[in-house]
Amino acid sequence: MASGFVRWKSHVDKLLRFNHMTMTLSAEPFRISEAGPQTARQHKDHHFARRSTCATLTLQYAFDSTLSFPEPFLSDAPQFSTAFEPSLSHLPTVLFLHGSSPGGFDVARWVAGGLTHVYKLRNPLMPSQFGTYSVYNVQERLRQPQSQSQDGLGSSTQSRFAVPMPPLGMLSISRPGYLESTPLHTPTFLAQAATIAQLVERLRLSSVHIIAHREAAPVALEMAGLAGFRRRVRSISLVDPQLARPVLARRLADRVGMFGPEWARSRAAYNALARTADDNVFLQTVAEICGTASIDEIKDDPALAQLYEGIGVFFSHWAARKPGVLADSLMWARLDRRAWRLVNAPLQCITTSTCDESPADNDALRREEASRAALVSTRSTPEFARLYGSGRLLFPLERLCRMCLDFIDQHQEL
Repeated sequence: MASGFVRWKSHVDKLLRFNHMTMTLSAEPFRISEAGPQTARQHKDHHFARRSTCATLTLQYAFDSTLSFPEPFLSDAPQFSTAFEPSLSHLPTVLFLHGSSPGGFDVARWVAGGLTHVYKLRNPLMPSQFGTYSVYNVQERLRQPQSQSQDGLGSSTQSRFAVPMPPLGMLSISRPGYLESTPLHTPTFLAQAATIAQLVERLRLSSVHIIAHREAAPVALEMAGLAGFRRRVRSISLVDPQLARPVLARRLADRVGMFGPEWARSRAAYNALARTADDNVFLQTVAEICGTASIDEIKDDPALAQLYEGIGVFFSHWAARKPGVLADSLMWARLDRRAWRLVNAPLQCITTSTCDESPADNDALRREEASRAALVSTRSTPEFARLYGSGRLLFPLERLCRMCLDFIDQHQEL
């Protein structure tokens, strides 16, 4: 049993090592006086002083398209090269911002895998519909009015998906502090938004559709309010958004949850999730994490079952995720919603419910009302939806991806 755990841990190390790239970005400006010799002596931490004076930080990311997304979504062999495909930068890109638990680029890769799968189900003739696609025919396809059919009649004679969606880019990142992304010296939602926007700028992406989960929702709104960047944000989907400072009990619970040895968390993930999709213990654990509706997805679609079999990775390497969780808890002290008044991108707010098709879920209703109150200051008119059968941490992957792709499809024009 112990040797099996060691092999699984080694396998997970490979998954996290080979499925990403890193980019060095300009860090937020630091005051040199705060990192002088006196500060170094005061803290007795040379690493802290050195990090405070550095002018750069690292952001971990992966970038694919729906035409070339690898199967499975995490592989134990290298998938990326240092060469960047310039044509991908002209595609409408989906940027997923993960929450705190679980948090990391592997969670974002999982959602990107689900989006790619649903995209391929809806566009089975891709890539033959586009042939060897380029920026020119993608943009030309986007310009075609979808409200007109080929015979000149209205959209009532035409299926909604008669005109296939263009290929989508899939940008998955670790927010600062998670896994190999450098923590910010001053953790604020604005600083995170500016850092991620800088990555999008360096990749020269023409547009992004943001999907943000829980604690990442304020970061998405800050990005959509940034001067010089907000025009690139085509749509925002917020999944169970945390838009107000958590109550004291929740903050204390999060702090307590950061304690505990690394090996215990990894071993728990191994015992419950390092199994096949037909194992009863695995199904029970996934139902708790992702919801009861996820079990139907696993049984109905082998490709989705393969995606679900990878979620054990999310609960490993806790020590490398803990700085990000701590930064997320500290950012609420500096929450500033003024920039949200500049957000005019289309907004979708999805509230998950652990109940199955029960509108009378009081907890979901409270969270939805809190989201409505927080988003009232934006220039957008948010659309609210409910996702039933979710779990305590994540959601039924295919159902969420269908809802998000529906919303993206409505706002895909460049």
